[in-house]
Amino acid sequence: MSEEYKLRLGDTVEIDGEVWVWESVRRGTEARLRRDGTADDWLSLSMPELLSHAGSARRDSNTPLRRISGDWPTDVLDMEKHLLEVFRGVPMDPTATAPRPQYDLSATTQEQRIASKIEELAGTTLGRSRKAWFNFWNDYRAEGVAGVDARLHPKSKKRLMIAKADPRLVAIIDRELDSRVNMSTSSRRHCAELVRRALQAMYPGDPICEIKGTTLQGYINERDAGRYTFGKATSRRTASNSPDREYSSGSAHRLGQVCEIDSTKLDVQVWDEKGNIFRPTATALFCVGSRVPLAWAIHADSPNGHDHALLLARAIVGRRAIPGSAAATLAGSATLPVELMKKINPYLDDDSLAVPWIFPHSITIDGGADFRSATFEAACRAFGINLVLAPPNAPTVKPHVERNFGTTSSDFATWLAGSTGNAVHNRGKRDAPILTLDSVRLAFDVWITTVFLNKQHGGLRSPLFPGRKWTPNQMYAALFEVGPGVQLPFRAEDFFALLPSEPRVISKEGIAFRNRVYDSPLLADLRNRSLTGAAAGSRQARQFDIRYDPHNSNAVWVEHPETGEWIECWDKLIDDRGAWMVAEAQVKLVDRFGTGEPGEIPKTAEFLDEIERRARSDKRARQRQLREAAARSAGDEELDAPLAESVPIQLRDWSNPVDVADIGWSSSAYDIVTVKEIRP
Repeated sequence: MSEEYKLRLGDTVEIDGEVWVWESVRRGTEARLRRDGTADDWLSLSMPELLSHAGSARRDSNTPLRRISGDWPTDVLDMEKHLLEVFRGVPMDPTATAPRPQYDLSATTQEQRIASKIEELAGTTLGRSRKAWFNFWNDYRAEGVAGVDARLHPKSKKRLMIAKADPRLVAIIDRELDSRVNMSTSSRRHCAELVRRALQAMYPGDPICEIKGTTLQGYINERDAGRYTFGKATSRRTASNSPDREYSSGSAHRLGQVCEIDSTKLDVQVWDEKGNIFRPTATALFCVGSRVPLAWAIHADSPNGHDHALLLARAIVGRRAIPGSAAATLAGSATLPVELMKKINPYLDDDSLAVPWIFPHSITIDGGADFRSATFEAACRAFGINLVLAPPNAPTVKPHVERNFGTTSSDFATWLAGSTGNAVHNRGKRDAPILTLDSVRLAFDVWITTVFLNKQHGGLRSPLFPGRKWTPNQMYAALFEVGPGVQLPFRAEDFFALLPSEPRVISKEGIAFRNRVYDSPLLADLRNRSLTGAAAGSRQARQFDIRYDPHNSNAVWVEHPETGEWIECWDKLIDDRGAWMVAEAQVKLVDRFGTGEPGEIPKTAEFLDEIERRARSDKRARQRQLREAAARSAGDEELDAPLAESVPIQLRDWSNPVDVADIGWSSSAYDIVTVKEIRP
């Protein structure tokens, strides 16, 4: 738009015969105006009302919307000269004193001049029919050269073919396309044949039944726009659920105002503790306003309602960081409001995982049985969380968590050894797993805290600065200081009450549980202690009920029988498993992903090089185990095989003794490498 027609602060607007000055904008939707010549006479208007008053004042109604001067193309200027010569008798040559005889207005008629011009331009790019010349002349008289340019160079104004179709035909095509929403995808030829049969059944003998095949196919293609009738069946069902209205913004501007939860299979194969191959399932609870995952879990099998209740508890209480990983601790974050977060949530400390703490007020779920379970619903009801059930077959109702799974696949799972690709047609011939489930869990925790939360997100844009992208941590820090939330009546006992328990012995080595050993210095007075009246040192005396998280094998918890405090016991080998991830986070975070400044382009180098190095050692150990197992099975088969008959060994010819004097030392049959003379 020309600078002449732009409305700026300080401009004057006439309203009901009075002059007002536009001073400011409040809340982005309300304009404040001051009466010209006064200091305290104000008027508030909505932006549409201001534009309705200022529009006619800033631009006259006769302002031309086409340019009337400028650098026109050569063919447009030539056509203008031809038009003036035909209809006005103006010579094309500016130096000519009189028109050419065939275009003399006094000696020829208009029809003769048009016929002469058609004959003259036949075979050229400007050749047109009689009707076209009249159309060009009418446009030239109405809009000048701009009208000639618009007709010679149309701006891609496409006209729908079906606009001139019989309404009965359009109704039958729409009915056939609507009936295919829940059907399997078929061909266009099949659809066209069914439409033709319906026409013959409803209007026998009508000329509408004789429509050409190409024309009918064009009509079907135009009515199919946006329906995906001949595309993927999933896309067709999703499009059919879209409302027939204008789309509204689904963004939220308050932390936890709108949250979404969903589960999906990770695009990577791993080993379990027994060496079996499987694809784990990832569950994420996602905040729409800040794009922050409140909590996540990676399951070995399909989760249930109890698993989601534990996930909700971890989101509310906060999680401990990986031991030794300074880059993933809350105290090591330079963006998050650490002190304010710890004041709001008393269960956060410096060693907590560097994940923004958000209380979910509303969670959108789909129709899965695990999300609609009584356990998960009761957990949400206990803390006043609203559950919003999405309509069936409508993944677009919770698009943010769905898109987050795509980011997880492209930015995280792709770099892991054993990645399977994000679709069947993208998978390799061999997807050999190398990592274990614990390694993937540790890698995912560090990737969330160091990469995802510090990477600029395309969906986090401010209405005031739409050209600038923010990271989830930056958006969280800004929203958290505006409305930090309220204190939660949630205790550690409430969290541990949701965890399953099993009796275990507390020995000098610690607690042996699921092929791991857990220990803590606070267990010193509980070792070899009798709680049941049994003899001290016996197995029955040393058994305690421990609490464990089924989806976090890093720690278990024991309640002290006297003080009632919960003792957190960590896996004694957790530092060995997490050391390689610590080096990756501390050394390569800034080098590979930058400092997180606005406008910085994050580097896409491999984040998990250390995973690949560790994976090779795991793979060698796995292959050695398989070879030993194969050797043992082969040895058992040899013991069970029947004894073979003995075969005599044939002596070779060179085994017969020969005379040394008969040896030809210069012969090629003997390779003398070194000859050393022995001197007395």
